[in-house]
Amino acid sequence: MDVFGEQMRGKAMGSVQPKDYATPGPASSDEAEGASSCAPENAPAACARRTWKHSLGIGAACFIVYLVVLEAFLAVPQFNDIVQVRPASAFGPVLGLFFGLPGILGCAAANLVSDILHEGATPFMLAGYFVIQIMYNGLPRWVWYAVNRKSARPYPRFDSASKTALYMALALVDSACVNMAVYLFVGASPESGPTFAMRGLNNVWMLLYVGLPLLYVLERSPLTPTAPHWIHVPYRNTTEANLTQRFVITFVVASALLLLGISLVIIFFASGDEESFQTVVYTMYFEVALLTLPIFLPMFAFLHFLERRFTRPIEVLAHDQQTFIERMETDVEQGRRDTLIAVDERGTMPRYEIADLFESTNKMRRDMVGFIERLYNVTAERQRAATELDVAKRIQMSAVPHDFDSFTERFALDIAGFMRPAREVGGDFYDVFEVGEHGVAFVIGDVSGKGVPAALFMMRAQSLLRQYLLETEDLGTAFTLANRQLCERNDAMLFVTAFACVVDTTTGEVRYANAGHNPPVLKQNGRLSYLTCRPGLVLGAMDVVKYSEGSFTCSPGDGLLLYTDGVSEAADEREQLYGEERLLQTLAALDAAAQTGTAAAGGAPRGSSAQAAVDALAASVDAFAGNAPQADDITMLAFRWNLPIASLTLPAQDEQLDNLFAFLEPLCEGEGRTPKLLAQMMLVCEEIFVNICHYGFPDGQPRLPVDIEVAVDERAGCLHLVFSDQGIAYDPLSHDPKKVDPTDEQRKGGLGILLMRKYMDDLRYTRADGRNILRMTKRFV
Repeated sequence: MDVFGEQMRGKAMGSVQPKDYATPGPASSDEAEGASSCAPENAPAACARRTWKHSLGIGAACFIVYLVVLEAFLAVPQFNDIVQVRPASAFGPVLGLFFGLPGILGCAAANLVSDILHEGATPFMLAGYFVIQIMYNGLPRWVWYAVNRKSARPYPRFDSASKTALYMALALVDSACVNMAVYLFVGASPESGPTFAMRGLNNVWMLLYVGLPLLYVLERSPLTPTAPHWIHVPYRNTTEANLTQRFVITFVVASALLLLGISLVIIFFASGDEESFQTVVYTMYFEVALLTLPIFLPMFAFLHFLERRFTRPIEVLAHDQQTFIERMETDVEQGRRDTLIAVDERGTMPRYEIADLFESTNKMRRDMVGFIERLYNVTAERQRAATELDVAKRIQMSAVPHDFDSFTERFALDIAGFMRPAREVGGDFYDVFEVGEHGVAFVIGDVSGKGVPAALFMMRAQSLLRQYLLETEDLGTAFTLANRQLCERNDAMLFVTAFACVVDTTTGEVRYANAGHNPPVLKQNGRLSYLTCRPGLVLGAMDVVKYSEGSFTCSPGDGLLLYTDGVSEAADEREQLYGEERLLQTLAALDAAAQTGTAAAGGAPRGSSAQAAVDALAASVDAFAGNAPQADDITMLAFRWNLPIASLTLPAQDEQLDNLFAFLEPLCEGEGRTPKLLAQMMLVCEEIFVNICHYGFPDGQPRLPVDIEVAVDERAGCLHLVFSDQGIAYDPLSHDPKKVDPTDEQRKGGLGILLMRKYMDDLRYTRADGRNILRMTKRFV
């Protein structure tokens, strides 16, 4: 055994040569000490208790490493026979401290094998040396963990001056204990005292200058140390060294290099005589020991000062900052205001600039807590406001109708509405409600401004318009009365543009009024255009304004699209506007596609539905705007008089009368329609068709076809007829039937006008796009 080699071989001195395991691999547990603490998050292979296979592997690795280091130095005569330098003396205690029982036994077994190979000792002596080597390897481990059993960081790590001092004290005590054990076991003579002293100095020297760097390397490695069963703190592998560690390692390495240089100089200039050389070596060991004491004591004093004044305060501040935000949020929620920097169990004494840093950090935290509290209150208030706005949005959306099935069933109206505020609530609105027995009112409006004020003014405007449209026959009067009410107590100076119309579903007459609103899109006779109407002044601006009513007649299949300026003035990312021309083009393309599809299916062209028109327009606006934010509320309301239409196109020739009668006959049959009704209808239609054929196309003008459309409204008990031709402009309703003499050959057509006025319930004539359009309504109920 190398610790006792001088006693066995009569050499100048011996050395303790412990071994440990420092190669990468899973850390083993001390099975004799019970379950070790492990950190699965840092060492995936670690677990609560290592298996015996892991421990055996760690012990074997420590055995090999120790034996290789020991035999390498034994093979050099200068190290073995004269100087007796034993770096392996640092391996056993260090690896035993880190790996536990597998490291202790592995290194002791390797030392025993070396003794067997090189010593002629009896088995009893070898057994004694083996026990003493186990004590030498294990004593630092048991003392270290006993001292640090209540520490929050009990594992071997030189992150403080106290731990470094503890390690050096253990090196001295361990060396003294093993020398005492050897002395008691071997019984050496007094002359061997210097040899024991050299052995002890060698052990201390190696534990200090080799053991400290070795333990630092192990602590920086991915290996996990094992602790006795009374240690329950999980190990956390820290990849960065603190200031104390860096200072200790730097100082130890520099000191080791300095003393190594001194030793080499002494050995180089020593006499060649072996006895004299041994004396020089003994002197060198004592001089190194004397130099170590004055070197390391100031280091510990300075390190302790540095740690208390700078290192620990900075570490505490850094650690506390990592969790400050999380703790601060919890404290604010629970009403606590403890923002001071936490002090660990060893305390901190910041001074100078560090103290200023602590003070400024605490002030910053107090200010931050105050800011967080204000932000927390503001956020809570915003959440309450957001909840209230969400309720307001639901109320506003519920104020506009969404279910139009009753209007479809009663009046054959195809209706669709769309509203999307730019904010939570907006100033746009639309409304649909019944007026009288056969009338349906459509209203759309746009309040100036956005947000809650506009929404409140919108609710007021919608309510007033509905009230006066129901109470007043004339739409202009209804707008005038609503305007006066809106001008009262309008301190916010808000105003609203509005358009309203009432459709008489028995005659097709549409009465409307406009208060500064966009003109709606009119679909009439299969063509799209903007309704020509006086815009009027906005509601809520001046209470002396009077509004007037306009009217036009629509046929089955015709309709209106009402919209707000959020559609036509939608902007893209380049701030270009959607525009009214693009709006009309979008609807025309949709209508053309719908008519083509219907014609391909074999039916009469009907055009797009109201819902399809609204959806297509909304999608077109969104595609045009792209990623640009919605700047204004987007609202649309569309309707189409959706009666089934039967159509016929005939050449302008008298011979086509039979085809006209054949077309009308099935339409005049059914509940409430009598033969008398059929005769009257045929008589009136004959007069109209013949007059068009005879007088609509003068000589030299092409005789273009005549279009006839008939729609039967079973619910209202009406027949709707439309004659459309491209003849010369002629308004048959402009003639006074009382002045028409049936025998007067100069006034052709007068009899037909009399028949129309007598047998038809409603007559309307318009001239549009070069066509004469005559609309007639006949009640049969």
